Amino acid sequence: MRNVASARHLDWIWVRPARHPAAKLSVAGLAAIPASPRIRTAAALLPILLGLVFAARHFSMMLNPASLSVPFTDAITYLAAGERLNAGHDLYRLVDGDRQVLVLPWVSNAALLSPPPIAVIWRPIAALPFGYVAWLAACWTALLGTVFVLARRTGWAGVLIAAGLAPAIGEQLAAGNLASFFPGMLVLAWRYRGTSSAGLIIGAMASLKLAPIAIGGWLMGTRNWPGVAAAAATVVLATIVSILGAGIGSLAEYLSVAGTAAPSTTSISALTGIPVLSPALLLAGSLIAVLIGRWPAVSFAVGVIAAVL
Repeated sequence: MRNVASARHLDWIWVRPARHPAAKLSVAGLAAIPASPRIRTAAALLPILLGLVFAARHFSMMLNPASLSVPFTDAITYLAAGERLNAGHDLYRLVDGDRQVLVLPWVSNAALLSPPPIAVIWRPIAALPFGYVAWLAACWTALLGTVFVLARRTGWAGVLIAAGLAPAIGEQLAAGNLASFFPGMLVLAWRYRGTSSAGLIIGAMASLKLAPIAIGGWLMGTRNWPGVAAAAATVVLATIVSILGAGIGSLAEYLSVAGTAAPSTTSISALTGIPVLSPALLLAGSLIAVLIGRWPAVSFAVGVIAAVL
């Protein structure tokens, strides 16, 4: 009996076509290959290790004296924004005494490129002596935890896809950007699809970074009207919080920054040299997500891709 059990556990290595006809060299075939819980756990650690390797590579480049950036550049930008608000200073401009942040003149001269809500969130974080470290720990836990859970649940296909995203994972780990929380939020949005909770999550994402508004097309296309209402209410609430925590002038300043800033260096607009391409794809992806709402999974995927581009 022990030998029989051992042979079954070795099925993940050698798959007989007669027993596992779906196990071919394809994404579907890889997902169909059985594996023991220990193997799945070990395999799910692979993309995490690769992400850490790429993060270490980013840290090495950032510590080079010739580099413009430093480790956790984005987290430092958020910290400085929270400190400026706590000191009563301008949110999008630096004055004497402010913490210095990375400013790329060819992108924008603003000290912050994000909407005001992230700075308001950082007001209490900046006031805590351990707030900065707690944020970084939360970023790493949220991102790596989501990668591990998805890779373990989806099997070899998920492991390979996550491994292919290891450079992006490493970049996020090295930056401390709030986007580290987005994969987990997307998982929760899909988990609670068809409910107002999904809209609340998408609305929160769109309030912190504008691009996730494209996923609102999925909410509308699937006729999740409670979700659409929740997303709209969340954006309104975030706007009110921004006014209370950063001043009404911060909204006008952000619109000015967003309207004049060059595309992100990693966006498809910057890569192609066509400034309007990213906004056009965002709009097109949103509309397509609405039109194909009868296929919720495809609609969701289109919305996510449009938000990323």
